[in-house]
Amino acid sequence: MKYNQYGYLQTDFDQMVKELESINFLPGNWKENSFSDLLATLVENSIAEAKTYGAKEAKLAEFAVSANENLKDFLAKNPASISRNSFYNIALQLLGYHVGYDYDLKDPLVRMKANALPYTDQEKIDRDELIKVFYRLLNTRTKNGQTFIDNMAGKGYFTQFYGNNKFMYFNGKSLPVFDMSKVIREVVYVESDLDTDEDGKPDLLQVTVFRPYQSNNFKFPALYTADPYFGGIIANEKRNHNVDVNLEDATKSTYPKYEAMPTAKAKKPASEDQAATEEAVHKAAYSLNEYLLARGFANVYAGAIGTRGSDGLRITGAPEETESAKEIIEWLHGDRIAYTDRTRKHETKASWCNGNIGMTGRSYLGTLQIAIATTGVAGLKTVVSEAAISSWYDYYREHGLVIAPEACQGEDLDMLAETCQSNLWDAGDYLKIKPKFDAMQKRLLEKSDRETGQYSDFWEARNYRHHTDNIKCSWISVHGLNDWNVKPKNVYKVWQKVSKLPIAHKLFLHQGPHYNMNNLLSIDFSDLMNLWFCHELLGIKNNAYKQWEDVMIQDNLQPDVWHEEPTWNNELGRKEIYFPDKKVIS
Repeated sequence: MKYNQYGYLQTDFDQMVKELESINFLPGNWKENSFSDLLATLVENSIAEAKTYGAKEAKLAEFAVSANENLKDFLAKNPASISRNSFYNIALQLLGYHVGYDYDLKDPLVRMKANALPYTDQEKIDRDELIKVFYRLLNTRTKNGQTFIDNMAGKGYFTQFYGNNKFMYFNGKSLPVFDMSKVIREVVYVESDLDTDEDGKPDLLQVTVFRPYQSNNFKFPALYTADPYFGGIIANEKRNHNVDVNLEDATKSTYPKYEAMPTAKAKKPASEDQAATEEAVHKAAYSLNEYLLARGFANVYAGAIGTRGSDGLRITGAPEETESAKEIIEWLHGDRIAYTDRTRKHETKASWCNGNIGMTGRSYLGTLQIAIATTGVAGLKTVVSEAAISSWYDYYREHGLVIAPEACQGEDLDMLAETCQSNLWDAGDYLKIKPKFDAMQKRLLEKSDRETGQYSDFWEARNYRHHTDNIKCSWISVHGLNDWNVKPKNVYKVWQKVSKLPIAHKLFLHQGPHYNMNNLLSIDFSDLMNLWFCHELLGIKNNAYKQWEDVMIQDNLQPDVWHEEPTWNNELGRKEIYFPDKKVIS
């Protein structure tokens, strides 16, 4: 397996020294140290699980420098340099590789090359070169795919910085210096402009926040995942529609129209800012968010209308769904009211948020990113949309045919709405909204027109691609080319629009099905997203826009090979024929 690293920033020597000193890895008096002492110190600092000087020193004898010598004995000779092979014998052991099983001490570069691990071209490593190779080593992938600095973090290296209440960066990325044992888990209720349950009051939308402990008015950016599944799901596959029926003549269609739900003007934010009074009991639901939480990015989850803890009805793909999910960003940005609980007595603000919001999520969660981005809402700086629907017609219909996503035969807009109408699980809400929910189910079934499968105004209102000109935030799309749930034409069609906008835009196309990109070992996606969010939400100048090519495509034969391309295909309707040594367009 080749561990491709696109997120590593080329760094000059002075910056390397500055960053290594900032994390207490390189001693401030390193110039006064002998080579032998400096090598011992840097190896000892790499052993994060050893907490005392004695424990670290004892570990030195566990490293083999060559087939005939361990590191402790090597250091006892007070060397002035170390050979490249000897250094990378130590480095591979630090990275989790095993002598005799993963590599041969006679030639460690064989393993380095096989896994595409970086190494110096210097045959002899002196003191300055030692600092360079250790800096690069901290940014190198271990045997299990983590960077070595992340591996050290997992062993407690950065606990020494807990409580400092500031971001720290290494190679352009945020470090995990926020204490996860003190994470604040809270629930608030955002007031919507919608009244989808038609009770005469604005719908309240439950929002769950996980954020690092805050002191001295320190502010964090927010990663928001609009997740209709977050409150739980109603699995009722028995109600799925019968698919063994013939389509009717399309001329019989009444071309159903989209009908908007009532609105109710919410209050404007006031000066009151009470602390949240409800603790979050749900767990974080997206691994990339969790990875970035310790690095100072608050995690925000909301299912919006109709989900558990919120008022209203699910209306799959409708503008109301987009509006309610967008209103969470308005609260995070300081433009909308929220309450500490559902009594609507005390307001609470996202005073912990720096006003910069990014979005994450896959499938339905990625779909809502596209929907919200097309509103141009203030505060939304970037989206990382994975396996997302860009038009609901392209999900449930195909040129007049009624289809379904892969393993969900018989599912349609109405069934997905029921799946996500999790506020029915609370008996009080069930009594209040069940009749209205049943009426909405009937309306969705009728308007979606399973009889003919034709495109209509109803589906037009669920086509986000018509509104891409409103997008103001930067954009990352991720999609599997073998995704038979949300088929790749969804990302293809929206990419043709987004790639022409005056915004930063990136695309990742992997060969997998409907799964998360950060599961792939062959590319450093988590590092790339750390780099990206630091740039977009924290204003760090780290070359994120140019660090990798706009389009990254995984090879279909060699999974550890990625192709860097300036764009993905040309306009619809143009055919390209490729030959080995030339290209002919016809």
